Amino acid sequence: MSRPIYRWEPVSSRIQFPRENMKKLFTKQRAFSWPSSAKKKPATSSRSAELSIQFLDQVSCFETLRAYGGKIFCLDAHLARLADSCAGIGKPPPFETDALARWVKAALLKSACPDAMIRCSLHWKNELEGAWLVIIRKFLGYPRRWYETGVSLSTTVVKRWTLRAQNPQIKSSVYMNGVLAELDGRTADQHEFIFLNEAAAVAEGSVSNLFIVKTKRLLTPAVSSGILRGVTRAAVIDLAKKSGLPVVETILSRHDFYSADECFMANTSSEVLPVVSVDTRRIADGRPGLITETLARDFKKYVTEKLG
Repeated sequence: MSRPIYRWEPVSSRIQFPRENMKKLFTKQRAFSWPSSAKKKPATSSRSAELSIQFLDQVSCFETLRAYGGKIFCLDAHLARLADSCAGIGKPPPFETDALARWVKAALLKSACPDAMIRCSLHWKNELEGAWLVIIRKFLGYPRRWYETGVSLSTTVVKRWTLRAQNPQIKSSVYMNGVLAELDGRTADQHEFIFLNEAAAVAEGSVSNLFIVKTKRLLTPAVSSGILRGVTRAAVIDLAKKSGLPVVETILSRHDFYSADECFMANTSSEVLPVVSVDTRRIADGRPGLITETLARDFKKYVTEKLG
């Protein structure tokens, strides 16, 4: 397959972020789009390429990454998971992972956004036509008060996809669960929704993996609960084990969260974020816990060491 054609231009931010002023978080966005075949008719700009991808009947898989000081955290792990997602829908990536990594790094360099959130996606219109799209947004970090005082979560009535309906390890653009959950309603102080599976066990947050601390053990929903194997989740579990904290991946109920000693969520953008309330129930004393704060510090150190 021919080498992709590089082209780019700035595009405006369109993300809606109800809890904070969006300008304080994402201040610049650029899109970089490469067709997977040199014979594909070039789009007039990356803006039109992006719009065609969004509105035509296409299949896509994606990953969200974070850059710190011009270096991308766990790039190889994210791109490997992207390749697995593509394989899961019978459409292996048209490029080698090493090539994808080079293009993401090149896009980040051109964006002039050393601290950024990066969305990499592969799209297919049919078996021969497709595009590789990178959207980069300058990321200034979430408000410090979220980490100092914690956030609140609520359970949605919308159930997580059953394992027979959709494999949660395939990270695709099919986010109907999330759309329906948002329609269920959310107050301004609710950070994310918690999805339950068909057995009424806790699965995961809207975009995060969930953890609780109970009797000095770290518990998190098992993969069999219908969750995505998060890159940040894996790092947190590894850090906890290295610190001597027992880790249990198991089936958890809402009551387990209500009665937890501590609770937190983890994802690429927020890292380790304390949760102090679930469904209006205060977790313990309603403040971020000591183990949560320790894991948050350890994770930041891990990021620094990983990026060199």
